[in-house]
Parts: sequence; structure tokens; C-alpha cells
Amino acid sequence: MRIARSVVAVAIGVVTACTPAHVVTTPAPMAVQGDRIRYTGRADTTNFITARAVSIDPDSLVFERFVGGDPSGRWVRGSLPTDSIGLLQVRVGRRANPGRGALIGTIAGGAIGLLCAVETSSGWLEPTPEGCVLGYTLMGAGTGLLIGALRRSDVWAPTALPRRQPEPTPANPPVAAAPVWSESEFMPMLQGVEAHPFARFQRAE
Repeated sequence: MRIARSVVAVAIGVVTACTPAHVVTTPAPMAVQGDRIRYTGRADTTNFITARAVSIDPDSLVFERFVGGDPSGRWVRGSLPTDSIGLLQVRVGRRANPGRGALIGTIAGGAIGLLCAVETSSGWLEPTPEGCVLGYTLMGAGTGLLIGALRRSDVWAPTALPRRQPEPTPANPPVAAAPVWSESEFMPMLQGVEAHPFARFQRAE
């Protein structure tokens, strides 16, 4: 009975610990309708909310979330401003975790084996302390390996948020520069006007 309880404890610990979400660094394409996504707010970038994408644009993210406990399996639609999103990730696959499961199972099994070694006696049918440590360690490693191989965790990749493009600044119209005449260039022109006979006639008038 004690062995059965220990094995169950190891299994529960491995199931809980060996299936965390995995995040890759390679950016994913922009989320489209139907993609599994998770997002955070700007205030807390560690609290991810999982949903299903409906649409996303520079103004808002429209999503659907599954209502837990609803026997009809309803998805409820919601939306939030795109500017309020801190991080947005897209699920790009799932993967098994046999190595992580075996490692955690080994640690948990070894700990249980140490407790067994402390409590055991050298009776006729009682295991030796060494047998407790070795047996429970191997049992935990095998259990963790099996559960880690069977249970798959989500793989997420960051994706960019659509941003509104700034409006182009209108170009200033070209300004024609007036010619600048120097005194040496301007005076001969005035003298030429003074010398013209029609100009003298107008002045006489």
C-alpha cells in the first residue's frame, strides 16, 4: 500500500512538472483566423491568456475563449485593443517531453527512496536501504519517462503585433528663388532705361 501511494505521488508530480509550455525564439507569422494564441497585457507580461484568434488588425484583437465547465462546449467571442497587448504568441506545434519526465521522475523517486531507506528495518521481507533508494529511483525514472513521452506540451512562438502606419508628411512645394542683382549689374540696366528716347518722352509728360 505504501509503495502504491508512492508511485501515485511520483506520477502526479511528473505529470504536473514535465509538461510546461515551450517558447521558441524564431518569430511566427502573423496570427490568422483559427490559430491558437496566447497574449498578455502591458501591465503584466507573465500572465498569459489562451484563446483562438478570429481577426487582428491595428485597432483590435478579436478572439474566442472556451467556456470551462460548459457541457455544450461553447466558445465566447471577445476583443481588446491591440495597443493594450504586451506579448502575443502563436502555437506552432506540440512536442513530447520524455527527457524532462525521466529527470523529474528520477528526482522524485530518489526522494521517496530516501524516505523508505530511513523508515525500513532489516526484517526478513523488508527491503534494504540501498534497495529502497535504487528501486524507487528506477521506478520514478520509468514512470516519468513514460508519462513525458505520452503527454505533449504546446510550443509557442512570438509574433509581431500589427501597428498603424504613420501618415506621410506632405512635402513642401518648391519655392522659386528671385534673382539677386548686384549694384554693378543693376546700374547699367537703369542707365539703359534713362537713355531710351521713349523713357525721356514719358518723363516729359
